[in-house]
Amino acid sequence: MKNICLYLFVLFSILAVPGCTKTSFLDAKPNTNIVIPSTLTDLRALLNNTYVFSYSPGIGEVSADNYYLEPDDWNALSALEHNLYIWEKNLYGAQRQLDDWSIPNQQILYTNIVLEQWEKIHPLSRDTVEWRDIKGAALFLRAYAMAHLIFHFAPAYDSTSAGTLDGIPIRLSTDIHTIKQRSKLQVCIDQTIADTRESLQWLQNAIPLREKNRPSRTAAYALLSRIYLACRQYDLAGKMADSALMLYHKLIDYNTIDTRTNTPFDRYNEESIYFSQSMPTLEVAVTYSNVVFADTNVYKSYSSNDLRQQIYFRSISGSPGKIGFKSGYSGTILLFTGLTTDELYLNRAEAFAKVGNTSAALNDLNHLLSKRWKMGFYIPYQANSVQETLLLIRQERRKELIWRGLRWIDLKRYNQEGANITLTRQLTPNSYTLSPNDPRYIFPFPDDEITLSGIAQNLR
Repeated sequence: MKNICLYLFVLFSILAVPGCTKTSFLDAKPNTNIVIPSTLTDLRALLNNTYVFSYSPGIGEVSADNYYLEPDDWNALSALEHNLYIWEKNLYGAQRQLDDWSIPNQQILYTNIVLEQWEKIHPLSRDTVEWRDIKGAALFLRAYAMAHLIFHFAPAYDSTSAGTLDGIPIRLSTDIHTIKQRSKLQVCIDQTIADTRESLQWLQNAIPLREKNRPSRTAAYALLSRIYLACRQYDLAGKMADSALMLYHKLIDYNTIDTRTNTPFDRYNEESIYFSQSMPTLEVAVTYSNVVFADTNVYKSYSSNDLRQQIYFRSISGSPGKIGFKSGYSGTILLFTGLTTDELYLNRAEAFAKVGNTSAALNDLNHLLSKRWKMGFYIPYQANSVQETLLLIRQERRKELIWRGLRWIDLKRYNQEGANITLTRQLTPNSYTLSPNDPRYIFPFPDDEITLSGIAQNLR
């Protein structure tokens, strides 16, 4: 009966993960007409479901410092985004469900179903490549969902405390009879890394030209680089970035991009390795908005010959002096949160700097930026110390990856290292602040999860 309920959920999308309780599963009646996914075609269809696998959490970007709102526009937001903007302790109010939690967990459920059914399939020789790729894709997608849940709903990683701090529940099967409690943060990270590393054994190298939502071995290395960077394991972050770039290293020359259009990129652009975007339910986490304004200091930090200023941003009609965002690498109004080669170059550069190899770090940084400035105007960076090199890389990281869903993750690790970055929101006459390493950097679990599983809530 358990399997029937789960496959009914997957194939017909009748039940939503947050509202689907253990009781509702057990009360469901068997239906012999339900088709259990049992072929490679069935399993691939589950993994290709872009209504499920296209998204990753955007609440961190809504809470980060890449933009600002005016008081009237802030007051017009939903209660959730209203509270996210000022880091309210009682974040969800009466809202019991949260897409940023439930959709990644839905992705994990789908991948667990695929992995369990995959074990039962004995492919013909002509299907071996597809059979292998499906397992690799399921492992990658489970790891991708878990990693971004950890980034948002667990503490910033520190090797000295990760073994004692609570992370998230780890769900590795479709068994609804076992309610999962929170695992320690180290266990969560280890599982995510193990899944991603195992996916390398099964995935193909090639990045699909049009199906950017399909994982590849390059994407797996890129995901490992992102995870290791978030965990401040810089040597490994650099090695994984290097492995990815050895397979695929294309950068877009921004001199070839039309600076006049508000949609300079599409989802098939050459730098994209794996496609995902922020949740469609977040009103703030969009481009084209006429009330979401880019942070003034970041905007002014671009040189006049830096094409990113014209390609990433736009003037907002009717709001003199106000700057908004253009469509990014998603090609849609939603923020791109996927994996790209420019992120990899920055990851590797930071890793090089951290181990004192400033020459290699600056080579990566300058190679990237030479593709961002007007032809003939870029003067390569030089630096006199490791600290100066690291500062340059992190400044350019913010400018390059702005509005990509990465700033919140970066803030957590920077403050773990003593950066002491305090965020401030000015909503006249009130001012709100978020101190370094504040508990509010960890988002609370939605009430439905607490009710269903009884897990311990994150304290804010």
